[in-house]
Amino acid sequence: MDVRAIDLSATSGHSRLHGASAAAKLAAFGLVLAAAVLQQNLLVVAACGLLLAALAVGSRLPLRAVFGLAAYPGVFAAVFALAAAPDLLSGAMFAVRAVTAALGAIILVFVTPYPQIFAPLQRVLPEVVGDAMLMTYRSLFLLADKFEHLRLAIRLRSGLSRGHPVRAARASASALGSLVLYAVDLAQREYDVLRIRGYEGGLRVSSPAAASRVFDAGLLLAAGSVFALAVVFRLAGAALTPVSWLPAAFAALVLLVTLAWRLVPR
Repeated sequence: MDVRAIDLSATSGHSRLHGASAAAKLAAFGLVLAAAVLQQNLLVVAACGLLLAALAVGSRLPLRAVFGLAAYPGVFAAVFALAAAPDLLSGAMFAVRAVTAALGAIILVFVTPYPQIFAPLQRVLPEVVGDAMLMTYRSLFLLADKFEHLRLAIRLRSGLSRGHPVRAARASASALGSLVLYAVDLAQREYDVLRIRGYEGGLRVSSPAAASRVFDAGLLLAAGSVFALAVVFRLAGAALTPVSWLPAAFAALVLLVTLAWRLVPR
């Protein structure tokens, strides 16, 4: 996972979803996640996933990265389903629910800079946890840069040691060990700098205003509608099972229309 690519998408995107407030996006993600977890009908959960896919397409996110990351939980869920699911339908539910939940979280981080996600959470988390999350975000980029240099060093050492896999493995282990030591030293240096500057807890991050309150309201209304649909199908599942294909068909149509719109040159 390339953290810098995710941050670039979150900070440089210009879609309506990028401009929505972090609080609205977090609330919408929570509603969709609750809908996916609450629902027991596979087609309704699949409809949630298709709508999220349409949202990713409409926001012009890097689809290969978004869907590639969302597929990872699906693979692990499929392995778990093969081992523990009582039947094929239950196994499919595990996989589709995992992919849907992951897709929602991935879209959130691709359209929202991490400090903006962190700011609303900071109000409910303990100070030390919130500050650690903020400093970890900064450190990820320093470690990513260091890791790129280490990868180059490993490649060069492996090239010099071609035909000697033991020597190449030793070079890789040495490089990764130095990365761990660098991370520990970086954490200590950052802590010392904060203490020298008078840090006593309570780093604060402000959330920018939403680009459009109307879009925020529409986003929450759409997420609330998905959650309400999941509640209705959960409470009246037996009666609504024959028509459970309708939400999936509607979501698939929305995805197709969004794909067609994205293909239009701009």
